[in-house]
Amino acid sequence: MRTSPVLSSSLTFLSEWVFPAFFLLGWPIWIQSALSGSTMDWVAVIVWGVGCIAVLMWSWPIKFVDVEGDYFIISDYFTSHRVPIAHLANITENYYSRTPAIMLYFEPTTPFGKRVRILPPVEWFHSERFDEVMVFLRSLVSDHTGNSHRSR
Repeated sequence: MRTSPVLSSSLTFLSEWVFPAFFLLGWPIWIQSALSGSTMDWVAVIVWGVGCIAVLMWSWPIKFVDVEGDYFIISDYFTSHRVPIAHLANITENYYSRTPAIMLYFEPTTPFGKRVRILPPVEWFHSERFDEVMVFLRSLVSDHTGNSHRSR
């Protein structure tokens, strides 16, 4: 087995729990403001509500992932589950958000669902660590499927 690079950033907890919590806690403040303000304040409440949904959809699948032997250790910081590496069916990468992410697809489904998003360690203006994680994960999928793998 190859030595695994660090798969999840040390900032995963902030992206999974802290940022969404602060964003969601802002919504009642907007509602309070709208109750005592003008109709335009309700537009802000609606826009903030849509933003809350988007943040939750993005952050919900984020998990801290590590490799231990032939298993992924997947954690939401409250519970951890061991998932066989052989269950990794596909990966996709996303460079288009402020925080580059990798989506892991599992078959069969993990206790956290079919998709798990990881935020690999990244450095300002460098993608070597992100690329190292992608190469490692592609090799795992390739080993499992028996062919070279390309992300979608």
